[in-house]
Amino acid sequence: MLPEFREAEPVLPQNKVLVYENAMAKICESRERGLRVILAQGVFDIVHMGHIEYFREARRAGDLLFVGIENDNSVRMNKGEKRPFNNLDDRLDLLSELETVDYVFGFNNEPIYSDSKAFDMYIGRYKDLNPNFIAVSSWDPNLDLKRRQAEEAGVGIVLINHGRSNSSTRLLEFIGYE
Repeated sequence: MLPEFREAEPVLPQNKVLVYENAMAKICESRERGLRVILAQGVFDIVHMGHIEYFREARRAGDLLFVGIENDNSVRMNKGEKRPFNNLDDRLDLLSELETVDYVFGFNNEPIYSDSKAFDMYIGRYKDLNPNFIAVSSWDPNLDLKRRQAEEAGVGIVLINHGRSNSSTRLLEFIGYE
């Protein structure tokens, strides 16, 4: 059973950017106040309408939306030396300006997507942060994997049914960057 809806206080953009440890504390505090916390995560290198729809729908699913962003080294290891196009500080600053995003933070660890250790690393993230739900696109090719990780961490999944499956990688390839 979900807790009663409570209006969260608006947060100014300059106060939305947190370090990982502060995000953990803010999520804990928010849950103690009875707020439903949604965690969205990703690279968000080149923000496009698919991201905006994803954030919009994720925010509607709860009271507060926290967005965790992969750090620059993680992006390089997973997407190649030319990435990220925008560094972590710029990505944090940009997403902090979005009305639908309540808080943003960078991840400290660097999962290599193809490494079997990444499975446990994500479970550790979810346990550390302890949101009520993790937002996952319904078309995500790793949906079953993310379900298992969330289940092991004791966190729920919110399926986001947005229509756009754009990717920053595909956009960068289209303009000849990659």
